[in-house]
Amino acid sequence: MRRLLLVLLLFALTALGGCAGVPFSNADVEYFQPPIVATQAPERPITNFSLFNNTTKVNLAPMRPVVPTFNGKGNLLASWNPHPEGVKNRPTFVIVHGGHGLVPGDFATALWARKDLGANTLVLDSYWSRGHDQNWVTYTPLGANARMLDAIATGRWLVSQGVDPNKLILMGGSQGGWTVLRTFTDEPFMREHAKGLYRAGISLYPVCNSKGWKEDPTLGPYWGPVLIFTGGKDTATLPDRCPTRVFKDATSWTHYPEATHGWDTSNRGAHTPSVDGECGKALNIYNRFAVCRSDSATRDMHKRIKEFVKRLTSS
Repeated sequence: MRRLLLVLLLFALTALGGCAGVPFSNADVEYFQPPIVATQAPERPITNFSLFNNTTKVNLAPMRPVVPTFNGKGNLLASWNPHPEGVKNRPTFVIVHGGHGLVPGDFATALWARKDLGANTLVLDSYWSRGHDQNWVTYTPLGANARMLDAIATGRWLVSQGVDPNKLILMGGSQGGWTVLRTFTDEPFMREHAKGLYRAGISLYPVCNSKGWKEDPTLGPYWGPVLIFTGGKDTATLPDRCPTRVFKDATSWTHYPEATHGWDTSNRGAHTPSVDGECGKALNIYNRFAVCRSDSATRDMHKRIKEFVKRLTSS
């Protein structure tokens, strides 16, 4: 009787789009490639910052439709910033956004990677080019599998631009962190398409549920090095909701007990120093979680990432 109930439950989940435990395959690609409908970024995104002030004003490239999608049906918007001294022989960071879309912190991360690591940087959009501002519902066709395909498409394009895949790093927070974990999950599709493009992943305060469903897919184990950072006061993406393997299978997991979601928020924009300890609320109508800037957590995280990248790219 118990076995029958389990079979019926799995059948019901599959009927609801769960596909429990089924690895991603080529048959899933079109479902997770929402159409490209825009070739221009908004001047003021949903969080109401000035895109100009966070790109052109700080010497980052404007958002342009330059990255061909995985299925080749349009281009994703991106700010591509090859290092002023040349692309070769240096790390390259692909920065992927969270569920609110691109925010100033993503551009601030690009500036930090260029300044402290001498990196090429690409800040990638997955929403604006598809006519969306946000993905607050999370488990949708714009979730981890769609973003994984975008990450692979970006890696391909960067290699065509002369970037060294042995020094290519995928980094993101929240749903962007989820993207990193999914891209590095050791399934046949990702081994075929992502392994060899990226050297390592860095995941900040990630969505880390791992039910194995179509839109809530399996995370871990990983085919390559992955760093994970989490916060003890994060009420948006609580680590204890997720299987322990998500963290234990990582190369390194750092937990900041006093940090909220988004502790590295750039709360005055990428062009202005952040205010330590200042808290705000997410716009997410389903969860108005706290976002508090922590200079100490951000400094420690940057230090650990810097050490990791130097070891990785010198080996």
